[in-house]
Amino acid sequence: MRKREKSTMRSNSKLQRPACTEDRISGLPDEILCHILSFLPTVQAVRTTILSHRWNHVWASVPNIDLCDDIEEFDQERFAGFVDHVLSSRGNSSIHRFRLHTKYMAEFPWLDDWICTAITHNVVELDVDLARDSFSSKPFELPRSLYMCKTLVVLKLKLPSIITFAPHSDCFPSLKFLHVNVACPDAADSMGKLFTCCPVLEDLTIEAEPDGGSVLNVNISAPHLKRLRMNVLLCIIGEYYDYKTFINANTPNLEKFSFDGNVLAVFSSKDAKSLKIAKNNFEGLHAVSDAAELLHRHFAGIGNVEYLGVSAPIFGDPRIVYRYRLPMLNNLKRLVLLFQSCCSWQSLINFLNASPNLESLTFNKHAKCLKQHDKDELVHEWTPPESVPICLLSHLKTVRMQRFRQRSDEMKVAEYLLKHSEVLDYMIFCTRATYLREEKKLWDEVQKFPRVSQTCEIIFPKVCTENF
Repeated sequence: MRKREKSTMRSNSKLQRPACTEDRISGLPDEILCHILSFLPTVQAVRTTILSHRWNHVWASVPNIDLCDDIEEFDQERFAGFVDHVLSSRGNSSIHRFRLHTKYMAEFPWLDDWICTAITHNVVELDVDLARDSFSSKPFELPRSLYMCKTLVVLKLKLPSIITFAPHSDCFPSLKFLHVNVACPDAADSMGKLFTCCPVLEDLTIEAEPDGGSVLNVNISAPHLKRLRMNVLLCIIGEYYDYKTFINANTPNLEKFSFDGNVLAVFSSKDAKSLKIAKNNFEGLHAVSDAAELLHRHFAGIGNVEYLGVSAPIFGDPRIVYRYRLPMLNNLKRLVLLFQSCCSWQSLINFLNASPNLESLTFNKHAKCLKQHDKDELVHEWTPPESVPICLLSHLKTVRMQRFRQRSDEMKVAEYLLKHSEVLDYMIFCTRATYLREEKKLWDEVQKFPRVSQTCEIIFPKVCTENF
């Protein structure tokens, strides 16, 4: 009985213990509170003023300003007033990142003042995205003070019109990262001025959504540029179109180039000896006039790479695959090929013949093609080349066949590679076998293939990663 009373008293004492009401977060130093609020949109950071008097002015010292009008009931005047209030409340505190994204603003009479205010507060990162779904024929001119900003390191621009510049040699003295959106071919001409006046630029991303014309010319001159990414998406109907993108680069220190889009790109450079990595993803591209010549020019422009990724039906289109010849890719060591199901195996032979020092090969021939094909267009027999590619005789050490489905043509390709790769160390089959007995059957069949390399190990990994 006494034990029950004692346990009851203990439980009552716990219930009667006063709850802790101490506000530990408000007791943190301003620097830590500002760091916490810097991860929130500015409108939410401002709302913390309702917590207590302690929070009244903390938000005004947050180094990042993140403004977005993504609300259903948008009032342009009210939004502009809020931005003015945020910027006027900064005092002497610096702005590290100023991000302004709008979807509903129709006019931008305040933008110059907002950017200039950010500049006076030593802005480091500026990200401006205005009405990306609309386009205006009226040119948009950035404030001249932006060109001379000594603290700006990162600049992202997505504007609804052609951007006009008045640059000179001393522009953007600290800018290292630039991300721009090109709304139309004419905009590329004005953007070209920007790409030639950034003396320390290291990272450039260009997005384009052209809606007319047939050619997009992009001229880049940046002596310290290391990474170049382009994304060109053309709104098209049908499989055949003649849109081309020409990238003319004077970038002697470029190390990595990547292109993603549904148009053919041709990269050319005066000096691309530093280029080590190139990724080309031409989604859905089947036929372009003068394709053979343009493909040769493109690969000649990136011919010094050590890593090459290629994904596009045009590289294996049976109608042109025998008409183009790749330039020699003498430095290439790692090749990743993503073939659509319509592609001919001849494209694999073309790349092997052009890569005498290739050490690693990864390929997948089951990517979904956006074009509707007849069944006979999706069946491609393996025809061995007249002579064994040099890389198989001396350098190729690893082969990875992704999404291996055990079709007769795939089995013949695997057999050929095992039979002729003299220094092969690993032959990796990433299958879709759902049962152990299916994988065991495949294992038994592959083991029967003759292997010229005595050190070759056949592997069926349990987990397959697909990297491009």
